[in-house]
Amino acid sequence: MIEEIDKLKNYIQTKYLESNEKWIKSETYSKINLKNNTIFNLVNDEKIQNTVFNYREFINEDSIQLIIDLNQFNSKIAKVNSRAKLKNSITYKIQNYFKNHEQGNIPINKCLNDLFGIRMICFTPVTHNQIYELVKSKYKNLKCIDSSKQDYKATHIYFKKDNYSFQWELQIWNYQDESNNINSHEIYKQDYIKWEKENKGGLV
Repeated sequence: MIEEIDKLKNYIQTKYLESNEKWIKSETYSKINLKNNTIFNLVNDEKIQNTVFNYREFINEDSIQLIIDLNQFNSKIAKVNSRAKLKNSITYKIQNYFKNHEQGNIPINKCLNDLFGIRMICFTPVTHNQIYELVKSKYKNLKCIDSSKQDYKATHIYFKKDNYSFQWELQIWNYQDESNNINSHEIYKQDYIKWEKENKGGLV
């Protein structure tokens, strides 16, 4: 199972760097330091806002073939899917951080770390420590964290070129945790649906 995770990780890293080069060359690219600028800065700066949503549009178009190609990693021991984050979901997350996390004094890249996400569900159980040791031994530039909280059990790996690049997220779940993890997402989604009904758009 670790070998399959390693193959997927290598593939995502390659595609991430290729996509990032395309983004830098695109007409809608703006160079923004996503570590030094906070969610507070984003809410109050139209240029930063545009950069976030322009990237979302870019990755939504650029990731189509990648989503198709990820099918090669579906097998008897794992299934893989992916998605680009919805516009409203991005806005909700920004508002949530702005209002409930240190008045938005959180780096943009820490909040918007999953504009493009991939999920691998392993039919053969694998531990966080096994994944962490793999990343630690071979990939110094990747961040690997235990994101388990209450009923949600997962390891997240983050791909980032530099502080001017949006991150991609790889979630690794064990099959036996899938039902509880989905239920945990549904609880979060209920807050999002309530927010969506109450808001007509805008960041604050």
